[in-house]
Amino acid sequence: MSKFDSKRMLVVDMNSGKYVQERTGHELFNLEKNPVDGRFYGYCPPRDNINICANFGAKSRSGFVDDILVVYVTKKEKSVDREIIGFMPNARVHGAKQSGEKLSRSFFDGKSQTDVVVSYSVEGDILIDLRNRANKFKIEAAEYGSYMFRSQRYYGGHPDLNKKIIAYVEEILGDKDLLDDDLDDQKEIQRSEPATSQEIKESANRPLYIVEATQGGRSMAKDGRISKAALEQRKYTCQINPKHETFTTARGVPYMEGHHLIPCTLANAEIFWEKFNRNIDCAANIVCICPNCHRAVHFGDKNTKEAMLKLMYEQQTGLLRAAGIKITEKELLNLYKPALPVPELTQLAGIAKGACKGGYRERVDSCKDLPSSAAARADQLTPEGSGEQGKARRRRGAG
Repeated sequence: MSKFDSKRMLVVDMNSGKYVQERTGHELFNLEKNPVDGRFYGYCPPRDNINICANFGAKSRSGFVDDILVVYVTKKEKSVDREIIGFMPNARVHGAKQSGEKLSRSFFDGKSQTDVVVSYSVEGDILIDLRNRANKFKIEAAEYGSYMFRSQRYYGGHPDLNKKIIAYVEEILGDKDLLDDDLDDQKEIQRSEPATSQEIKESANRPLYIVEATQGGRSMAKDGRISKAALEQRKYTCQINPKHETFTTARGVPYMEGHHLIPCTLANAEIFWEKFNRNIDCAANIVCICPNCHRAVHFGDKNTKEAMLKLMYEQQTGLLRAAGIKITEKELLNLYKPALPVPELTQLAGIAKGACKGGYRERVDSCKDLPSSAAARADQLTPEGSGEQGKARRRRGAG
């Protein structure tokens, strides 16, 4: 049985409206990883603002809906047909457009000679980019009505087409050649030598290593040697199930991957540094799992992911506590859900200012739907993390 529901699907038609014939379309960032936090944000032409109540059954007071399959299509050259160029398997869709000002979502518009800030209605951690894929899925518009994309959005009005799109998405997700987003990290782990025992012991006490991203903004640099040491400590055995077997690497050991239990995003890293003065790129936060389990943590359904996360939490919580990092099981589970909408985060004292340069941006990924209120969460943050003192310390941490 499919884990996708055609009633919770949004197909966004990109680069086909009258606007893009004369100017740059605001969907230009839809398939690009955001340089600020590494997530994906999508503009839905025309002008965002999606009726989530009528289309997804959201309650009237809901600001967003979760676990929506968002599919991006574009018009084929010299044709009214569309082809799928990417999709987000479990996105959050907002009813009202969200500001992209704090997320470096801006470009210079040549026609108006002004800088344009691009809003978004879709966000998520995972996007599958199919622009370079051969034999893309084609939607023959004439078969379903030449006006099906007049509004540049399709909400699943043709059951047979819905089944075909979902089958295609599931085929892509099951493709063994598809690499998930942390491929570069895993390559670094495989070619790294393990950290020394002293480096492992002190890994949680290291200052954060924050670097300037190539597209602008900042990112959290991770040390592959720490992850490699964590794999060695577990003797290259999957912590989800020790019976899981993989292939043997060129170094003569079973292939396993390192997974940061507390996701090692820049926002999370800064929050835990401010709260505990600890670096989450540490041995206590790294789990040794097989690639199949690793993909299930990212792509699995809610029950699968939750069961795995609870098991890993049980295994690591003592190590995390010993390293000086405290997190409840419920807080951890919430870190794997989409973030709170921006307005709620403005309650966080001292965080809504700065926008990644010297402070925190309004969106703080590690504050996602925590069981305590956002304001209570702010009370747990140490005051020295904001202002000039916090800036100086982070500059030192960046080396």
